[in-house]
This record gives sequence, C-alpha cells and structure tokens, in this order.
Amino acid sequence: MDEVIEMLDKTTKKLQHLLEETKATASKKAATYTQVLQSPIATQEQKIKIFIAKNLELDRIDRLSSQLSLLYTLQIFAFKSKVLEISISNINEQITKTDSIQNNRELEDVKKNIDALKILVEAQYEAMKQIHEDQNKTLNYIH
Repeated sequence: MDEVIEMLDKTTKKLQHLLEETKATASKKAATYTQVLQSPIATQEQKIKIFIAKNLELDRIDRLSSQLSLLYTLQIFAFKSKVLEISISNINEQITKTDSIQNNRELEDVKKNIDALKILVEAQYEAMKQIHEDQNKTLNYIH
C-alpha cells in the first residue's frame, strides 16, 4: 500500500505540473487566438482552425483537471485504507492479548474488506494510468 500511495503522490505531482504548464500555455495563446478571431483580414479557414485549437486546449485542461481530481480521490482512499490497516493491526494485537475469539473473527472480516479496498485502489490507479497513456497517444497523433 505504501508503494501505491507513493506512486499516486508522484503521479499527482506530475499531473499538477502538466496542468499548470498547459494552463500557462493556453493563457499565453489566448490573446493571439482572440486577435485572430477578431481580425478582419483573417480568413474563415484560419478562424476555424484557431477556434478548434482553442477548444482542444480547453478540453485538454478540462481532462487534466478531471484526472487530477480522480487522483486526489484515489490518494484519499489509499490513505484511509492505510490508516484502517494500521488501526486493525493495533486492534488485532489488543484482541490477541485479551484472547477474544469472536472479536478476532469480526476483525478478520474487516481485514478482508480492507484488502479488497486496497485491491480496488490499486486497480483504479492502474486504470487511470492506462487512460493517461492512451490519451497521450491520441494527443500525439493529433499534433
């Protein structure tokens, strides 16, 4: 679980950086786009190309923001899973000391649920990674 949390943290930082760069680039290009769109000498074809380019950038920013939001959610789940795992281990130690069999069974059920949650978090992370790779391939084809 620590590896997943670390990977999520690294991926989130990279995506935050990429989003900031994309926003900065879009902001720099926005003035140029507006000038071309409002220019009386620009052809209709140029205006359409600028309009499409502007929308593609806005879509990319929106997509990156959505991915970042999902990564934040994954980090929260992963962190909560880790905290629960530690808490259950501590409770298990206390129960073992008091030798309570029924509570130990209930605790084992909770541990199974935490393990299932960890698997879901890891699977969600892998899915997000695959989506990001696929989108990069698609964007490279467009450019």
